[in-house]
Parts: sequence; C-alpha cells; structure tokens
Amino acid sequence: MANEALTLALAAALAWVVYTLWQRRYASPVRLLPTPPGAELVWGHEKTVYMNQPGVAFRKWTSELGLTYRIKAAFGANDVLVLSDTEGIAHILQKKIYDYHHSRVVRPRVARLLGKGLGWVEGADEHKRMRHLVAPSLSPENVKGMSSDIRHSALEVIDDLTGLVQGKTDKEPINILEWTAKATLNVVGRVAFLHDFQGGNSPEAEKILTARRAGVSKAAAYANFIVLMLLRRFPILNDLPIPQLQSQGFAKMAIHSGIAQELVKRNQDVLKGADVKSQKDLLSRLLVAHGQGKISEEELYEQISTFIVSGHETTTQTLGFTIFELSRQPKVQERLREELKQFPSEPTYDDYQTRLPYLDGVLKETLRMYPGLAYMERVAMAPDVIPLREPVKLSTGEITKQLAILPGQVVLIPAMSIQRAQDVWGGDADTFKPERWLGELPPADQLPSGWANTLAFSDGPRNCIGYRLAIFQYKIILTYLMERFRFVDAHEEISLKIASSLQPWVNGKPELGAALPVHLELL
Repeated sequence: MANEALTLALAAALAWVVYTLWQRRYASPVRLLPTPPGAELVWGHEKTVYMNQPGVAFRKWTSELGLTYRIKAAFGANDVLVLSDTEGIAHILQKKIYDYHHSRVVRPRVARLLGKGLGWVEGADEHKRMRHLVAPSLSPENVKGMSSDIRHSALEVIDDLTGLVQGKTDKEPINILEWTAKATLNVVGRVAFLHDFQGGNSPEAEKILTARRAGVSKAAAYANFIVLMLLRRFPILNDLPIPQLQSQGFAKMAIHSGIAQELVKRNQDVLKGADVKSQKDLLSRLLVAHGQGKISEEELYEQISTFIVSGHETTTQTLGFTIFELSRQPKVQERLREELKQFPSEPTYDDYQTRLPYLDGVLKETLRMYPGLAYMERVAMAPDVIPLREPVKLSTGEITKQLAILPGQVVLIPAMSIQRAQDVWGGDADTFKPERWLGELPPADQLPSGWANTLAFSDGPRNCIGYRLAIFQYKIILTYLMERFRFVDAHEEISLKIASSLQPWVNGKPELGAALPVHLELL
C-alpha cells in the first residue's frame, strides 16, 4: 500500500513537471511572437548573439521583426523574450521590477563577481532594507562633500601616470584601462571605506586589480559561452567547480580574504556605541549596523566586496572608452578641453552639475555607445501583462499592444542595441558624437526613461544607487587627465566582448587581455 502511494505521488509529481514545461513552452503567448530565421539545433540563436559584436545581432533582428520578438535558447531551453519596446521596459524596470528577478544565469554570476549584496538580493522588502542602509552615504549632499577626497585620490594616480609618460623612452601605447582602474579604485577606497589604496599601488590594490583582469580574460573565452549556455538549461552547474565560473569570483575572493578583514578589524573598535544615522561614509554605516545586529557578518563582507568592485569597475570602462574615442577624434577632444579651460580654477561640484554641457555630452555619448551592461536579463516570477508602445503581429495574425507573461519567462533587454538603434539615433548611431546631446533629442517615447534617456544605470527602484558618485568621479578624473595630456590615436582596432561587463579587446593581440591602447602627450 505504501509503495502504491509512493508510486502515485511520484507519478503526480512527474505529471506536474511535464505539464509545467509544456505550459511554459506551448501555452505561453510568447510562442506566438515572431522569431528570426537560422536557429541552430543545439545553440538556438544564442551562438549567433555571441559570435557577433555585442548588440549587432539584436539590432538586425529588431530591424526585421520589430521591438518585441523571441529567440530560441541553447540546449532546448525555453524561448527568450527579447524586449526593446520602451513602454514594456519601463513597465518591468519601474513598476514590476520585484516580480522580475535576475535569471538563474545572471544571479549566481552577480554573487560570484560582486557578492550577495544590493545588486544580488531579490524581493521588495529585503532590497529596500539594504538600499535604505547604504543610500544616505551616496546622497547628493554626501557626494558633494567627497569632492576634496575624490580630487586627492585622482591626482595621486595621475601624478604617477605623468611620471611614467615623462620617463617613457619607447613608442608603445599605454593601456589606459590600467590607469583608470587605479584611479577609480583609489577614489572608492577613500570615499566609501576610508582606506588608502596608495594610488592603486598597495599590495591589496594590486591583488584586486590583478584578480579582476584574470577573471575578465577567462570570462571572455569561448569556453565561457558554452558554460553559460549550459547554465540556462542546467542551473545545477552553478554549484560545480568549473574554472570559467570560479574565475568570475577572483576579485571578490581577493577582497574577502584581504582588505575586507583589514577594514573591519581597523574600524570596529572606533565605532562602538555609535549611531548608524550619524555615520556618513559607507563602511561606518555597515559596521555600526553590524554592531547593532542589523546585518550579519556575512552580509557585511558581501556588501564590502559589492561596492568595491561595482564602485570602480564601470567607471573604469567608461573613462577608458571616453579617452579612446577622444584620441580618435582630435576636434572633439579640443572642444572639450576649451570648455574646461573657461574655469580659472577647478570646477566645483555645482559647476559640474550645470556649467559644462559639452562634458555632459561626452559622458552621455560614451554611456550610450558603451553601456557597462550590454544586455539585461530577468525572469518573471509571477503572471504579468506587459504593455507595448509598438504593436506586434502574432503568428495567428492578431496584432496586439500587450503581451501576457507566465512565470519562468526569461526577458532579455538588449540595452546596447537599443541605444545604437539607427531608426532612433540616425545613420551615425555608431559614431561618437557628443554634440547630439546639445540639440534636439529623438522623441521621448522612443528612448528609455533611465538617466539621460539611457539604460546605463538601469532604471526604477533598482537603478544604480551609486550613479551620482560614478558621474562625479568620472568628471573629475577626466578633467585632470585633459589638463595633463593630449590623447593620441594608437591606430589599434578593438573588438567588444562581454565578460560580465562590456570589455574591449585589441584585434590580433589577445595576450593583452582587456585593453584600450592610446598614446599620451604631455601638455
């Protein structure tokens, strides 16, 4: 009797699994969406996405199929909904973000790369708790008060770079990413954690930067693509010691085993009895919250690694891409330099906010062309109906402006292809053109509703909490670099790859790893 009951229970469970899979694949309205031709039996459309430059495949398919369509996933996983429709994107990111979690490909990667902190956590209550804890340290008033520390930290690195250029005897270009990484890490260490990374030259700084470079190189390899595709179908692989996955966590492990322990040990006695509300820097707020039992020791370490890595990684790339583009466009570079020269002394925080429109254009154009995340991937946790700005024609012939979604549906938002769409930005969408931001922009309903009409910092309740600091340090570091150097084209062609974030690679020189070579001339 017991065996019969067990058999019935197993049969019922199996039937439920089969029904669920059938419902997701065949009952979902997503199956009625148009799909590109050329899907491969094993790889679906995902190998095509990988083998092209980031965003290229999606731009082609969007021009052929419209803003909303589906692609076949690798290894027979459920179809992926590709959403470039701005109204649908705003619905997810602004109104329903807590119903759309990071996918089972993305979330474990966030945990390995950054930590189980603010960028990893799911659920409205838990996310709001974490955000409330750290938000005061990154308020406009607090960021403004960081001005002196940001300047000091930036100059420390730029002075070292100046010495290198002065003593340089060869004609080899400089990988500017190595120096923007030092500068941004030095800034984040000082303003968020009251720590001196010694211009990016301290042993712990070198350990973090070396670990991140190693992780990026492994993540960009073709083998990593295969692993990621397997993860979509078999998420249990996340728990196995696969080198391509472990490499994503090199920087986080370096932080947890080194600098995080030092920061906690150095500051915990100083803050005994302190009130979390009275603390302005991020580390002090975290330590006080830990001392009061509001966060665990594990969360303390995870938040430290999250903000050290995310706090410098994206700004490192953004500065690098800006300098690379300026080196290729001398007229743009000189126009920016002339704007900066109008200030007899250093621009203030308020000057950077309102009185440097061309600098703003340079930043916005860099983030439009080179967003840190080329794609966003979410999975629906509850049934939903996504409204669409542009109607889509289903395979039944029906034309609709809304799309019903079932739990488990993966939604991919191709940010980079959206921000380079030629039918929105014109035929020069792939050209670095900061002045486009000084005139009339495309119609608002064709643009994302995030910062500067981009998705560079995401959008809605889960947008990048540190975007003000990222923008301010970008502007200060670039200003100092413009004062010291002229950027000269090294005539190297680059390709873009995704290694957690968008990374540049010099064609024919994979041994360099992620790199943006430029020549620097002292002014």
